[in-house]
Amino acid sequence: MAQAGVLPEEFNLKKQLDAAHVAYADLTDPGDRKAAMAKIADLEMRYNMARDARRAFLR
Repeated sequence: MAQAGVLPEEFNLKKQLDAAHVAYADLTDPGDRKAAMAKIADLEMRYNMARDARRAFLR
């Protein structure tokens, strides 16, 4: 994959997760914070699934 210039999905998800955490820190409205936290939870779940799948594949 690296030779083809393609990154594993988990790398992209990690970048999105980091950006979501930064955005969450700036929010003050409870409704917006709740929505942002739901997005973070979804990204964390998808990141962990992608990471575990890649680790299982490499074993």
